[in-house]
Amino acid sequence: MPLWFFPALIGAFAIVSLVAGIWLLLHLPAVIELFSRGNDLVRGRARRTASPKAVWIALILFNIGWIACILIYSFAIGGDAGPLTNAAAGS
Repeated sequence: MPLWFFPALIGAFAIVSLVAGIWLLLHLPAVIELFSRGNDLVRGRARRTASPKAVWIALILFNIGWIACILIYSFAIGGDAGPLTNAAAGS
């Protein structure tokens, strides 16, 4: 694998997590409606903009993104990725 593979992979997962996080922030009424079990969280007057399925998908993508970034970073920084990368692989 070329040297740029792991940073590119981290960048791709970071973008997935960032986009899902922004989507969740823009659809907060739907997130609140999904998790409100009592009177602790009260939904505002805004109309519901997203289905519960879409909220769950965004939450899963958000968590997969940041967890994958941490795992790839720890794999690369721990020295385990050294034998897999080839500095002479070209750009």
